[in-house]
Amino acid sequence: MLNHDQLQVGVAAAKRQFDLIQNKYPDLKGRLPNGQLVSLLVMSLPGGQTGIDSSPAQILNEFPAMVFDGVAKTNLRNILSGQPEKPTASETKQLNKDLEQMSPQLKYNEKCQVEIRFNDLKFDLVWKLQADDLVDRNLTPQTKASINIVLGTLAQFANLDQQKNKP
Repeated sequence: MLNHDQLQVGVAAAKRQFDLIQNKYPDLKGRLPNGQLVSLLVMSLPGGQTGIDSSPAQILNEFPAMVFDGVAKTNLRNILSGQPEKPTASETKQLNKDLEQMSPQLKYNEKCQVEIRFNDLKFDLVWKLQADDLVDRNLTPQTKASINIVLGTLAQFANLDQQKNKP
């Protein structure tokens, strides 16, 4: 189980790892003519996924399975579901206050995987990535039938980052 700060540490470490991968494989960088990124990071479990930079509110809306059940999750989901389609300034201010107050109480699933998604799929590149030391080869299927590239779990990234910062 990860708290909000540990989640942020894991996300930051995963993004640094992705930067290393993008530097090694420049075809992963850039945008397509329609403006989409060529590749992006997501946090994923079998029940869904959300972008690596998703806010707690986005996570609760798009991928509630990533957050362990509890009072904070229930309260925030109730608040989010009760929001009008076009909230007033005071309603938005209150929502932001509630999110700021309760978000640190959320507990996230540390088994969530950080994965690369492709908007421009190049199979040769996927197969190179499968065998690269910068990806988790235990979690990444080692078959040409799969395009799933897993960098690691949030727990792994949170722990890696904490170990680097120890004296």
